Amino acid sequence: MTREQGQDEPHTDQPSWPPTLEFARQMARELAGAAAVRVDNIEGGITVGVAPRNPRARAFGWTDFSGDIIVGIGDHGGRWELGAGPEDVALLHDIARSVIAGRVSEVFAPGRSAVSVTLADGSVETEIGGEAPMGCLPLPFWRRWSRSIHYAPYG
Repeated sequence: MTREQGQDEPHTDQPSWPPTLEFARQMARELAGAAAVRVDNIEGGITVGVAPRNPRARAFGWTDFSGDIIVGIGDHGGRWELGAGPEDVALLHDIARSVIAGRVSEVFAPGRSAVSVTLADGSVETEIGGEAPMGCLPLPFWRRWSRSIHYAPYG
């Protein structure tokens, strides 16, 4: 009995696991000398950390659990929880390239920060997060009077 050719070959139409692994590898190649890109295997996925050599640039990273992607850029804010669909992976790519290009700023207040990333199309994605004690509310207009940093490009 003979096997048909291709019967045991892997399905090439399936996405690579995890969905962002190839992008992490591409970042490592593109950023050689400008940043350290670290990819670690974790149970159920990968974590990726991108640390620029330029101290005025902003580090970022993501965790990919194949069904969920969590992007982190900031001290307390800057956490995007994405799915793993093509539009979510495209947003991760856009956010990453924007941070690398220096199109990211952060506003700090006690126990919180707001991270804004200007994407390639000119739109702005902002995420706010905090770690304040239970029951503490942010002061009004904290993003207007708090310390703000606009980060530099990696290169």
